[in-house]
Amino acid sequence: MLFSLRLRYVYMLALAVYTFSNVLLMEALPFYGLPVAQTHVLLLFVVSVALIWEGNRLIELYLPTIQRALSWSLHPLLLAFLLSLPLTLVVVGGPALLLGHYGQALPPGKLRLGLKLMLAVGFRINLFLNTINAGMFFLRELRLSQVEAEQFKKISLQAQFQSLKEQVNPHFLFNNLNVLSALLYQDVHLAGEFLQQLSKVYRYVLQHQEKEVVEVAAELEFMESYAYLLRARFRESLRIDITVPAAVHSRYTVPVALQMLLENALKHNVSSRSRPLLIEVFATPDHEWLVMRNTRQPKVSVEPSTHLGLENIRRRYGFVSAALVEVECDATSFTVRLPLLHLTP
Repeated sequence: MLFSLRLRYVYMLALAVYTFSNVLLMEALPFYGLPVAQTHVLLLFVVSVALIWEGNRLIELYLPTIQRALSWSLHPLLLAFLLSLPLTLVVVGGPALLLGHYGQALPPGKLRLGLKLMLAVGFRINLFLNTINAGMFFLRELRLSQVEAEQFKKISLQAQFQSLKEQVNPHFLFNNLNVLSALLYQDVHLAGEFLQQLSKVYRYVLQHQEKEVVEVAAELEFMESYAYLLRARFRESLRIDITVPAAVHSRYTVPVALQMLLENALKHNVSSRSRPLLIEVFATPDHEWLVMRNTRQPKVSVEPSTHLGLENIRRRYGFVSAALVEVECDATSFTVRLPLLHLTP
C-alpha cells in the first residue's frame, strides 16, 4: 500500500518540505514567539515525517501478527490507525522535546508550546497518510472485486458453454433422435414425453447460462429431465436415483454442476446390462451438502481425464462461498459433495 511504495523516500521529503513551507507561509514561529532556527524546524519535519511513515509501514507489516495476538475483531485499517496514534506521539514528541530542550534550550513555557504545536502537526500528518492509505486500500479492493467478477463470469460462461456443447454435439443429438425415432414407432405418447424433456434440458441451460447460483429445486428439475433422456437411452444399463428432500429445495448451488458430474461418471465408467452404472444424488442428513455418488467400474480405454469439469465447479463455488467442494474416491465409488448455499437477503 502507500507505506511500502518504492518511491516512498521521495514522498517523505516532499511532504516534509510542503509542511515546512506551510509553517513559513503562516508565520507560525514568530506568531507564537518560538525562537527556533528554520533549518532546525525543517530537519525536525523531515525526521518526524520519516519516522511516522516508517512506523506505519512496520505496523502494516506486522499487523496480522498483532491481530492474532490481540484477538480484536477490528478492521485492519482501523486497528493500524489506532496503533499509529501512540507511535506518532513518541516519534514526533521525542525529537521535538530533544530539539527544544537540548538544541535550542527553550524555557519551559515555550518548550511546552512548541511541543504542542509539533504534536498537532504530527497527528495531522499521520491522519493524512492513513487516509490516503485507506483510499488506496479500498481502490485496490474495488479493482480486485471487478477482476474476480469478470473471472467468475468467464468461468461460469465456460461451464454453461461446455454444458450446452455437450447437449448440441452430434453424438448427443444423434443418440437422442434415435431414441425418439424408436419411440415414435412404439408409443407416440412416450415420444411426446421424451421430446418435452429434451426441450426442458435446452431451456434450462439457456435460461440459467449467466446466473451465479440457482435454487436446488430448479437444478433438480433439470436433472430429472436430463436423467429421463439418459434412462430412455441406456435403459437397464444405467440407474439414476435422485432422492433429495424438499427441505433443501430452497437452498442454492451453482448451475449445471450435477449435470457435469453425471457426464463425467458416464465418460469414465462402463455401463451395461450385466454391470449397470449406479448414480445417486442425495443430501446429507444435516442438509448441508448435495452429494453425487457413482459406482466405480472404469473403462479399459478412455481418454485421460483433465479434471476441468471438477476444477470449473470448484472455482465457481470459490467465487460465491468459502465452503469447499469435497471429492472422495475409493475402490468401489466416486463421490462429490457440493456445499448447499444460503443466500442472505
